Amino acid sequence: MLKEISESSESVRSTLRGYLIQDADGQLDVKLGTSILSEDLVEKISSGRISRIIVIGQGTAAIAAQAVAAAIKDQTPSEGLQVDAQLATELSGFGLRPNMSDTCVVAISQSGTTTDTNRTVDLAQARGAHVIAIVNRRNSDLADRADGVFYTSDGRDIEMSVASTKAFSCQISLLLLMA
Repeated sequence: MLKEISESSESVRSTLRGYLIQDADGQLDVKLGTSILSEDLVEKISSGRISRIIVIGQGTAAIAAQAVAAAIKDQTPSEGLQVDAQLATELSGFGLRPNMSDTCVVAISQSGTTTDTNRTVDLAQARGAHVIAIVNRRNSDLADRADGVFYTSDGRDIEMSVASTKAFSCQISLLLLMA
């Protein structure tokens, strides 16, 4: 636990590198590339064609999802955008609709191999949902499935333990940027 806590700040710095940019006036700005949020997805959110964002995860990722959903609600000016956090298993069991083309699913996983999360992503995408992943590992199953990917740290964090303080801190940091 001490190792996790002592490494958290550097991991968060690595996570934010390249996304949080200081301009000439010293102001910080968020710059997300199209590998995370495609121009098409940004346009659909801006125009109201995406009217629902569901943030999912299992375990500690589900706790991060709750924090992120609250941040997105707080930062989103649109009254027409519904934002929820759900366990991946709850969404796949009870929340899927035949047409989810108006939905963006934000899937959080440390390893990118969480079966419940990945299966829910498959089911949501089959119904037209867009998927953004927050994951520790490049080339993971979740990263391969998603339309856009945020990597925690530099995407090469092989530590995938339950209650990983570093991963949790990075997930929250990235999701606040996205909000």
